[in-house]
Amino acid sequence: MSENRTKVRLLQKQVWRKGLVSIRVTKPEGFTFTPGQFVRLGLDIEENGKTEYAARGYSIASVPSDPFLEFFIVEVPQGLVSPRLCALEAGSELWLETDLWGSLLPERLPASQNLWCLSTGTGLAPFLSILRQESVWKKWPTIVLVHSVRLAEDLAYTQLIQKIKDDSSLGGGSGRNLIYIPVVTREATQFLSRRIPDLISSGDLAETAGVKFDSSVSSVLLCGNPAMIKEVRALLKPLGFQAPRRGEPGNLIAENLWQQ
Repeated sequence: MSENRTKVRLLQKQVWRKGLVSIRVTKPEGFTFTPGQFVRLGLDIEENGKTEYAARGYSIASVPSDPFLEFFIVEVPQGLVSPRLCALEAGSELWLETDLWGSLLPERLPASQNLWCLSTGTGLAPFLSILRQESVWKKWPTIVLVHSVRLAEDLAYTQLIQKIKDDSSLGGGSGRNLIYIPVVTREATQFLSRRIPDLISSGDLAETAGVKFDSSVSSVLLCGNPAMIKEVRALLKPLGFQAPRRGEPGNLIAENLWQQ
C-alpha cells in the first residue's frame, strides 16, 4: 500500500454497458501527470467484519489540463476492486494513490512518419490522453488508433475519438491524420473481426489503415491484454520493432494492466 494516497470524490459516472464504466473524480490540488501514465485507485473493503484496503492500477484517460481525473474501468467477474468501483455513484469517496507509474510515454520514442496505437478493451484509456497532446502530433503526423473489443457495445469514446480527429484544437495541426480502426471479435459487424495479432500477420490491419508496419518510419504503442501484447511483440520483432534500451532509442513500447 502506498503511503502517498488521498481521498477523492466521484463526480460523474458514464455507464457504457453493465460492467463497463468511465468515472471522473476530483483532482487533488497540485497533482499532475504525463499522458500515458497510470495511478492506483483504492477502496476500504469490508468483509467478514474486517476492513481491508485494496487498490488496482488504472490509466488516466483525461488530460493534464482537465479539472478532474478520468478512468475507463471494466468489471472483472469475482474481482476484488473493479466490481466495487463500477458500483460507485456520484458523491462516493475512494482513494487515489498519487504515485505515478507507467512506461507508455511517447517522449521515449523518436519522431517518425507514423504512430500505431494498438489497444484492447480498457487499454484504450491512455491513448485518449496521449492523442490530445500537440507534442504527439508534431512527432507523428499520421496516427493509427486500433481498438479491439469483444462486442460492438464495448466501443466506447467514439464521439471523443471523432472530435479528436476533426478538431485541431484538441492537439496537432491541420496536417495531421488520425485513422481510427475499431475491431469487434465476438459478433458480426461491419468492422474487422479478428484479433489484432491475426490482423497484423494477415496484412489486413495495414491494408485497412493504408499504413505499413515499417520500422524505418513507424513507431508502436501497445496497451491491453497481455496475450495480445506478447503476440504482437513477437510478430513485429523480425520487422525491426524493439523497445527502447540504454543507448538505443527503440520504436515500440508496451503497457499491460490486468485488473481484478
